[in-house]
Amino acid sequence: MFKGDLRQKTKKRPALFSSSDPRSITASKAFILSMSLTVFIGISEIILWHLSENELFYIEGFGNLVWVIPDAVLLAMILLGGHKADFRMHFGYQRIETLTMFVFTLAVALYVLYFFFETLFFPSPELNADYGPITVIFSLIVIGLLCLLYRYIRAVGKRLNSQILLLDSVVIKADIACMAIILVSGLIQVVAPSLLMIHTILTLLVAIGLFIYSVGECLGAAKELIDANPSMHVMNLTEKITEELPEVLFISDHRIRSFGGAISVDITIETDPEITVREAYEISEKIEERISSAVDNVLDVRVRVTPAGTYLAKEASDL
Repeated sequence: MFKGDLRQKTKKRPALFSSSDPRSITASKAFILSMSLTVFIGISEIILWHLSENELFYIEGFGNLVWVIPDAVLLAMILLGGHKADFRMHFGYQRIETLTMFVFTLAVALYVLYFFFETLFFPSPELNADYGPITVIFSLIVIGLLCLLYRYIRAVGKRLNSQILLLDSVVIKADIACMAIILVSGLIQVVAPSLLMIHTILTLLVAIGLFIYSVGECLGAAKELIDANPSMHVMNLTEKITEELPEVLFISDHRIRSFGGAISVDITIETDPEITVREAYEISEKIEERISSAVDNVLDVRVRVTPAGTYLAKEASDL
């Protein structure tokens, strides 16, 4: 009977990339908008590079167009990460986003490191002064568009708790900084075309900032993948919430895991051994409700209720 039910439920599992989850649909729409604008800007920059011979346009435009490849992978991971828990992934698919974040940020960090040394040892050639005004106008328009896109993507990412969208917002922010460098280079084209030092220094500063951020995000994703405690603050908060209940005499075990930004809390408490099963259930329900309402991004809370003295008795038996 059970095996038959299990086979029947397994057949109803959705296809991996056919998610109808509202979270993944909203996130994917926002990400597609970001991808489309990035491609449009990239094509425009390549055209301006051919006209102005400003190498910064080539670097930024080529990077925007090539970025479509990892963006397509990230989009697929957003759709996959939107699936709910099933027999294949008991805690849902959001950790797929974390794995993608780890690989992606590691690749970005390595690329930025390469770009830093390339810029340091091979600075841009002398700029064409004729296209200075066009460079300035184009840069101002793109910066305006990217600022609007950044605010939208970041707002959606925070609302959906999507690490990929939040990462994309930071990449957009880096693009804004790069366009600011191109804006400065346009001004230099007008004033002093042979002065390369200023925009070279600015380019190096942007590369350093993006490298530091990428390494930080990569380490954060790695900690989650190895089931490190997501936050001591969350650990202390859930413990404090549990201890506030007068029925809780002792917390004998307390563990927290993170799944793609979602948190799973597992806690074992000791209480009066004379209470009924119903009373024990009510205590666990109170703890679950309080933790879920007080802590953000909680996926589930599991509470085990044991009689007072269980932990000490177990410790004594192990000696």
